[in-house]
Amino acid sequence: MLNQINSPIDLKKLDINELNDLSNEFRQVIIKNLAVTGGHLASNLGAIEITLALHYVFNSPYDKIIFDVGHQAYAHKLLTGRKNLFHTLRQYKGLSGFVNPNESEHDAFLAGHSSTSISLGVGMAIARDNFKQDNHIIVVIGDGGLTGGMALEALNHLGHIQKNILIILNDNEMSISNNVGGIYHYMKRLKETFFYKDLKDKINIIENNLTINHLNPKVLNLINDVKEEASLRFETPGIVFEKLGINYFGPTDGHDLKAIIKGLEAVKNINGPKLLHLITQKGKGFAPAEADSIKYHGVSSAFLKNLEPVTSEKIDPTASVKTPTYSDIFVQTLIELNTIEPNMVALTPATAEGSGLVKFGNLFPNRFFDVAICEQHAVTCAAGMAKSGLKPVVSIYSTFLQRAIDQIIHDIAILNLNVLFCIDRAGIVEDGETHQGVFDISILRSIPNLKIIAPKDCVDLKNMIYSALKFKYTNGPIAIRYPRDKAYNYNIDLFSKPFELIDYTKWEFINKANKAKIAILANGSMVEQLETGLKSQPNLTSLVSVVDARCIKPLDEKFLIELTSDDYIETVITVEEGSVAGGFGSSILEWYHQYLNSETDNFINLKSINKRLKIINLGIKDNFIEHGARMVLLNANGLSSDKLTEYLSKLANANMPQSQSNFARII
Repeated sequence: MLNQINSPIDLKKLDINELNDLSNEFRQVIIKNLAVTGGHLASNLGAIEITLALHYVFNSPYDKIIFDVGHQAYAHKLLTGRKNLFHTLRQYKGLSGFVNPNESEHDAFLAGHSSTSISLGVGMAIARDNFKQDNHIIVVIGDGGLTGGMALEALNHLGHIQKNILIILNDNEMSISNNVGGIYHYMKRLKETFFYKDLKDKINIIENNLTINHLNPKVLNLINDVKEEASLRFETPGIVFEKLGINYFGPTDGHDLKAIIKGLEAVKNINGPKLLHLITQKGKGFAPAEADSIKYHGVSSAFLKNLEPVTSEKIDPTASVKTPTYSDIFVQTLIELNTIEPNMVALTPATAEGSGLVKFGNLFPNRFFDVAICEQHAVTCAAGMAKSGLKPVVSIYSTFLQRAIDQIIHDIAILNLNVLFCIDRAGIVEDGETHQGVFDISILRSIPNLKIIAPKDCVDLKNMIYSALKFKYTNGPIAIRYPRDKAYNYNIDLFSKPFELIDYTKWEFINKANKAKIAILANGSMVEQLETGLKSQPNLTSLVSVVDARCIKPLDEKFLIELTSDDYIETVITVEEGSVAGGFGSSILEWYHQYLNSETDNFINLKSINKRLKIINLGIKDNFIEHGARMVLLNANGLSSDKLTEYLSKLANANMPQSQSNFARII
């Protein structure tokens, strides 16, 4: 039937049976396609009927459908003229895995982070009324998104200004991980109204089939008591929303197309803010995803070929398994440190699965805190813990860290509190503009007291976490950033060896070439790319020196002075998997300019610094990075091992007499 659907208008020609057939077809199309492209599976399977009903009742793009997060909008894409491109989902230069108005006029706004949709809806409603327009504004938000502080702030404002907005609450008890918190428990309570309806009907049947006059008074009183208790417990399910000024409707089965359409039609023309509560099942229609929606929240390509459950046990050093990721190394390190650091606790804002922390939480539930989609609260909560003597480790994705910058400055950095930030997904990721972790260096580098370090491999990550928790070399907040990638230099003996205290503030040579004219300062994942490149181009090892500048802030100034005082070095290249603007390379330029123009000699060898150095910054240029495979994106941005060695070869040739060149000329 999908062949008959070229726009949402075509839906309106179908009857309810045909709509149900279409929903089943959508499930098969999504499952089959994601087996090739990968993507968000469970959330999309759970939102198909909601999407079909919305487009059946409303008129997109005139009516604005605003998706929270946006990773559940695959059916929306299929309906809105993108079915023939669906095979390019999340592929480089293909369809985004999220909604984006640059891709389609049916995408009302960009979405990638959680809890933004109600605020957007309020803003659009204010603008609509200002321009005397009459379009509908529909917000689709999950119960996980509703736990975010921004969503609650928007509800508070909406209840005050009473704008005409319809909120669709897609309640599946899930965000990326299991939902937690008071909002979650309230949502769970609302679901019990289903049971109340059944109970009420059954009590009425009993009463209708009894002769009340001949009924024992005690039995009659018992029936009345049951009715009263049930009513008190269930009959006002939306009281919290009603008290905020939001008209509540539901709950309704979110997979019953007829019921959803009826509910939408009933509330469509009611003026003012209203919320329609729909109960859905994440992974609906695909048994493995229904059984384990966390595992199938996001899937890689070819997931259908292997449906065995992924183990969450401790890394087995004797097993022949795939190389663990940096996230795996992070969580295993915390597990190993549990006896060494009894005051260590771990926090995460609803990314327990993605960061691996769910394993730590299962082993040490009293030392693990998932605070829901509340990044700001996570950071300030950690500040309170640190001020009171605990050693909090905040596990957070780089892209989500952006939401808590004020808390890092105001609640942690000013008091110089000992909070360890383990920043996952730092650098380039597959999911596109909204998820790229390329801004954390630029943002954090400006904050006093905060240290930023980056491991070159999994051994470094293990020992950096240990050393940071010991606060051996520096006190105050520390951020360790690492990519979403396989752990470099992993071997099965990693956790059989003892932890090592390392001075992570000191840099070291990875390759030191005698009389080299080019010195490269790299950190984190870029060290791996350079080492891989040097192995493929061994002649470069005699032409360039490579430094692991693992401490991004503070700079190892003593090392820098010695390096830049080398008479042979003419060019210093910085390489980082982050934004060039304000990044690590910028700090080297600032340092070089500052000390060349300083009237005071802070270091003995300062005056010997080469005043004609050429400094080149390599990294992410001043643009947003689209979606695509990580290595494809690294290559496109000149940061893969191939592109870096190609660049260095060209530069080395330019700095050498032609008779000494070991490389073919690159045009």
